[in-house]
Amino acid sequence: MKSIIAIATILLMAINVQAQDSLKIEWQGQKKQWPLLECITYAHENNITIKRQAVNTEYQENILKQSKLERLPDLSASSDGSLSFGYTWVQQEAQNVDQNIRSLGISANSNVNVFSGLSNSNRIKRNKVDLLAAIENMEKTKNDIGLLITGHYLQILFNKELLNVANEQYETSKLQADRTKKLVDAGSQAMGSFLEIKSQAAKEALNVTQQENALAMSLLDLAQLLDLERPIEFDIQTPELPELTAFTPEPPADIYSVALEIMPEIKSATYNTESKEYDLKIAKGNYYPTLGVGAGISTNANWLADDPYDSNRPLDEQFKTNQNTYIGARLSIPIFNRLQTRNNVANAKLGLMDAQYQLKAEKLSLRKSIQQAYADAVAAYNKYLSSEEAVSSFAESFRYTEKKFNVGLVNSVDYNVAKTDFTRAQSDLLQSKYEYILRTKILDFYKGIPIKL
Repeated sequence: MKSIIAIATILLMAINVQAQDSLKIEWQGQKKQWPLLECITYAHENNITIKRQAVNTEYQENILKQSKLERLPDLSASSDGSLSFGYTWVQQEAQNVDQNIRSLGISANSNVNVFSGLSNSNRIKRNKVDLLAAIENMEKTKNDIGLLITGHYLQILFNKELLNVANEQYETSKLQADRTKKLVDAGSQAMGSFLEIKSQAAKEALNVTQQENALAMSLLDLAQLLDLERPIEFDIQTPELPELTAFTPEPPADIYSVALEIMPEIKSATYNTESKEYDLKIAKGNYYPTLGVGAGISTNANWLADDPYDSNRPLDEQFKTNQNTYIGARLSIPIFNRLQTRNNVANAKLGLMDAQYQLKAEKLSLRKSIQQAYADAVAAYNKYLSSEEAVSSFAESFRYTEKKFNVGLVNSVDYNVAKTDFTRAQSDLLQSKYEYILRTKILDFYKGIPIKL
């Protein structure tokens, strides 16, 4: 599950980075608002990587069908004809005569493999588990894309809330600038205070633009992930997120025991191990004799191109009298093939050993991923609680500083510091909120709970 942790880490890092220098994208026209489930479903149906996995699955299914058909007898028919030139003894003339002779032969043959060390049976079983492994690989790809889309979706929601905060702060600064201008005109405040507040309002106007750009870019990222032809018309629904409650997850060991039974990468690695076991059986099958039976029928006819003495027999009569039927069996006993079978068996054992190690590695990776996801969820929840307290504290401090500023008891620098601290605390709270949501969704994913908001 390293890929899942890597995806989550990248997405959470992206939450901390804003597109500071990106150009503002003007979204025009009617936008379709996509819920998360529709985004995931659309990706599952249209993503190129998933389609390629589906092609591979169909390919494995065809291999399985063909291996089953190998148990049936084959049947072939052939026909050959010839024209010969040269001298032929003609009894009527008691001498060699230059004549053209034509011939036609028809045959049909059938063979069936009776016993080949159970290779055919083991090959069918191997192809079955290869097909199951291909199906699980496709499911893993769907899971990875679903998690990736969820991360992008939460990033958009995060950017939307940051934009709302930026707009609120900008509106507050504009109101404060108007109020300060009136106090300056009345002689209650120095002109420097007004200029400081006006400068702060300008900075927050720039921040609004930057947050609009960040939101537009995050929408574009998700639209491109979905391979939409017109990403400019794309938007997402803003779901009503439930109020965050106390974090009471199951122990990592319990989650791990559930994940072992449902995670497609574990199933795929298990099927791959079974496949290598059948490869070993197939290789050992070459130590045994092989037995096959066959049957066939053939007939032929000959006639002179020029027949002055009317000596040609009718073709149907020749086909009937020249008919030949046979049935036979072939037993092949391996004695020495330059140790090829022994080396193939040794290589099959190594392949099985590698598959077993791979299965163990997948299980270890899954366990570590769940432990890490659990620790990250606990940390995110604690960060969320601390951020809530910080917002409450800075909000109260800002309100108090604002009242004192309005009556001239503090200067504009102290006012701007208090306002900046409050804004930063709000951003930290939003970041911790969506980080906590993503972490809990990852834990739910390991438990087999569908991703939804």
